[in-house]
Amino acid sequence: MGTYIVPLQDIREDEVERCGGKAASLGKLTRMGARVPPGFCIVSEALSRVLDTEGLTDRIEGLARKLDFSDFAKVDAGCKEIRGLMASVGIPSLLSRDICDQYSALVTPNNRFVAVRSSVAVKDTAISSFPGMMDTYHYVLGEDQVLEKVRECWASLWSARAAYMRHHKRIPHQKAIIAPVVQLMVNSDTAGVLFTANPVTKDKTEVMIESNWGLGESVVSGKSMNDYFVLDKATLTVRDKKIAHKTVMVVADDGRGSGRIELPVPAERAMLTTLSDAQLLELAEFGRRIEAHYGFNVDVEWAYEGGRLFILQARKIRDMD
Repeated sequence: MGTYIVPLQDIREDEVERCGGKAASLGKLTRMGARVPPGFCIVSEALSRVLDTEGLTDRIEGLARKLDFSDFAKVDAGCKEIRGLMASVGIPSLLSRDICDQYSALVTPNNRFVAVRSSVAVKDTAISSFPGMMDTYHYVLGEDQVLEKVRECWASLWSARAAYMRHHKRIPHQKAIIAPVVQLMVNSDTAGVLFTANPVTKDKTEVMIESNWGLGESVVSGKSMNDYFVLDKATLTVRDKKIAHKTVMVVADDGRGSGRIELPVPAERAMLTTLSDAQLLELAEFGRRIEAHYGFNVDVEWAYEGGRLFILQARKIRDMD
């Protein structure tokens, strides 16, 4: 296996600056026994190597220095130029072959799709996530598309929103790292988020769950009306339950053969509950396990496919202390 590729189960907790917070967390979840979709991480040094090989490092740093954050249009244009360079960069043949070999070993005849997800961090800091700042791609199919989405994932480091966030937080741009994660796609029937403390009321005795049909993207993006559940963390009894009239879901784009698409929720499913009582109990129990393992309240992304629970991400709930 290439120097720049690491299987998720081999990523250590202290490798955040090499693999990003998401990949480090996925490695930890895998080792604790969670059902995490299998996959691998393309470590942060890979992008540095690619840009150096293509002679783009100094050019990108020069463009970054010229960004005028008092003028949104100019920042957007400057970031687009940087992203364009990164999205079309040539990947050295040995690295591209390693990525393609690992992709081929990951997929199966029954599931040929993968997700390409961003895993980020900031060097010399405790920052290991930028929720919603970088890009994720679902239902990626074939070696060429995997390489394309890896490039686009790298390029999302320079979305205008990410650049503005770094500027606002006084983070030097060169300290931000990104390490794409390639995972076998979970074609979820229902998905969502779980909090082992209520992020609205700050009540640490509660587990809060939001869910919708299809991919969890509709939930985390805030575009959907979601089913809402609150459970007592100690007894796992349901304290509150609201079944929403669900209007939109994110699913595979069968028309294009790859990628995702937003579709209306079929009328007959709009008011059906997305989670059974047994699934609520399983989710809450697993949330407690993850919280105990991590040692802090966690925000968990999860999905059910064919009745099987998959854990897609876990991180510390912000602003709970």
